[in-house]
Amino acid sequence: MDKWNELLRLARNDLKVAVLVLNEANDELMQNSAAYHTQQAVEKMMKSVIAKSGHRANLTHNITALSKDMDELGLSYPDWLRERDDELTSWSTTIRYNANFKSDYEEIAETIRLAKEWLDKLIKEAGEKL
Repeated sequence: MDKWNELLRLARNDLKVAVLVLNEANDELMQNSAAYHTQQAVEKMMKSVIAKSGHRANLTHNITALSKDMDELGLSYPDWLRERDDELTSWSTTIRYNANFKSDYEEIAETIRLAKEWLDKLIKEAGEKL
């Protein structure tokens, strides 16, 4: 299996985990875990697009940096991602090391919805069952 397909499979799994955790979240730490898995899914989708283009993605969790890399490579990604890149980066880094970080439930749910739409499009473009 190509690396980009593998990353899409992993992203799909992260989104499934995010939905499960968010639906069961009864405190802010669980909600933060849903945000973290959402960020991980988006990161893997971005890295999948980079890999499909024949390039190697930087080893980073920084969505802003990955956005810049994709821009430099002329690769497209959704506008909502440009608007949320700093926030998504904080979901990967700050959440893991700050128990007082407070993510927003509605923002997580909306980002999951948008990420699912993008993932469905990427899977369709892959033309393979993942």
